[in-house]
Amino acid sequence: MTEKKTLGWFKKKKPPTKEKGGKHTPKTAHAPKKVGPKTPPHKRHVAHKTAGRHRKGKLRIIPLGGLEEVGKNINAIEYGNDIVLIDTGMSFAGPDMMGVDYIVPDISYLEKRKRNVRGILFTHGHLDHIGAIQHVLPKLGNPPIYASNLTAAMVTTRLQEFGLDKAAKIHIVDETSKIKLGAFEVEFFHINHSIPDSMGIYVNSPAGSVVHTGDFKFDHSPAIDKPANFQRIAEIGSRGVDVLMIDSTNALKPGFCKSEAEVAKTLENIIEKATGRIIIASFSSLIGRINQIVGFAAKNKRKVFLSGRSMVENVKLTERLGYATYPKGTVRKITPQANSMPPSQVLILTTGAQGETLSALTRMSIGEHSQVKIREGDTVVISATPIPGNELAIVSVINNLYAQGAKVITKNEMDIHVSGHAHQEELKLMYGLIKPRAYVPIHGELYMRMGHIEMIKKVADPTTIPTILENNGDVLEVSHQGIRKSKEKIPCNDILVDGLGFGNIGSRVIQDRKVMANDGVLVVHFHAYEESRRLVSDPNIMSRGFLYLKESEDVAKEVRQVAKKAYETITQQNRKIALKDLKIELERNISNFIRKRLRREPMIIPIIMHT
Repeated sequence: MTEKKTLGWFKKKKPPTKEKGGKHTPKTAHAPKKVGPKTPPHKRHVAHKTAGRHRKGKLRIIPLGGLEEVGKNINAIEYGNDIVLIDTGMSFAGPDMMGVDYIVPDISYLEKRKRNVRGILFTHGHLDHIGAIQHVLPKLGNPPIYASNLTAAMVTTRLQEFGLDKAAKIHIVDETSKIKLGAFEVEFFHINHSIPDSMGIYVNSPAGSVVHTGDFKFDHSPAIDKPANFQRIAEIGSRGVDVLMIDSTNALKPGFCKSEAEVAKTLENIIEKATGRIIIASFSSLIGRINQIVGFAAKNKRKVFLSGRSMVENVKLTERLGYATYPKGTVRKITPQANSMPPSQVLILTTGAQGETLSALTRMSIGEHSQVKIREGDTVVISATPIPGNELAIVSVINNLYAQGAKVITKNEMDIHVSGHAHQEELKLMYGLIKPRAYVPIHGELYMRMGHIEMIKKVADPTTIPTILENNGDVLEVSHQGIRKSKEKIPCNDILVDGLGFGNIGSRVIQDRKVMANDGVLVVHFHAYEESRRLVSDPNIMSRGFLYLKESEDVAKEVRQVAKKAYETITQQNRKIALKDLKIELERNISNFIRKRLRREPMIIPIIMHT
């Protein structure tokens, strides 16, 4: 099999295949390999019953991301000279990180121990869990990857964007798979989330065991997926699990998370009753929901047009994998035909549910989309919940859509979106199935995890089942002495990615960008004789985003005089001053004047040219 056939396994779902021989040995083949049920059986270690008598060594659990934010999820599980990773996610930059594309975890601790990394395990295919793989994989020497069918395909697609797929060793697993990675024995269990093929992970070692739920909820009627395997989860719990690492995103919400089936009914009703074009904005990774929407469109004799690169790629991927249940020919990439067809025969699926500046929906709302022009009679459905910080952007998009004559439906008016994260009763149910020795909330801001701990204390006796609040970089140790947090702290800084730049964007760069955005830039150009340091002429001033100098001649004249006086004073007092120090002093003097005169703080850039 050649390297170019990496996606050969992704055409259809494949039944489990048998591995030859006893042990599973990761090969360098470049197509994903199926890890089958014949892999060596799990050596059961009943932690509760042994109470530490048969434990050897120390199991270390190290979250390097995902515990102080929603996103950037990565956890290292370490025993002796063996390490396995669970997820390698990214997070998106907030509005205060100007120019930063996204953020990836700090893996400096792992880079020093890359020979010990036995594999990377993925829970599901969302970017906050797979989005940093292109940075992590080559830095760790391309360790083998283990993921479900759909997740493996999405990881491969991510690696293809960066030309890294040919070197990747990807293995497909399911909940029948049992794999041996160094001292670790790893198994999986099926759970529900807002994307199919999501899995929880069970990792056992001679020192103890851990269950990582991934992002999950319990849905009895999920879209193009099967319900969670309660029997399988309970069976793993019966072995005696030391640490349960569990999703905290919706830990403050009571009851159960609504099913995708409820959203499906609402969306179907909207599609049936609309007489004009329908435009639905959603996350492109909500594959089950997208499949349902396309099915309803086909039922109502509407053609579906896709807008947005990620939407097109994910729909193609799910069709290739055999997840799509709608008729062939229902879906196509957006073309001008979407404007010329009868409105009652058109449904447009688009990205931009979060009001992203360059997204397809935002461009539609301001009339800059090359293929779609909003018009009277269009119904726009935003099937998503705003991510904190995006509310104003979404409101702006909604206002612009209304201004062009569209009717807009959001989650505030109808049940058109449900979360993929467990509410309180589902968290309690997972606790009851696993029955861990220690409970560790993960995946969430501090207030989410604190609320999670307070909630579970009402169910779990804290004197017998400790609830542990970990932060990124903390080390949780499991050994014959018990379960405790180490005093050790692992470095886990945010690594900022800006275009082709990786990790070279410091806080000073971000601060400079904020200054320029708020108060602009003032460039002061000095022309002087090199030997005498005397000025040839008065300084020249250029401004961008600070002052329109032609309309502010008085201010410009004052700045020029202050700059000239500062230069002459500094050079007369020290004719041998270094050029770097001279610029610093000029910047300080000019900045002090502008702050007092205008109460503004633009970026000051002195430029000195010698003759």
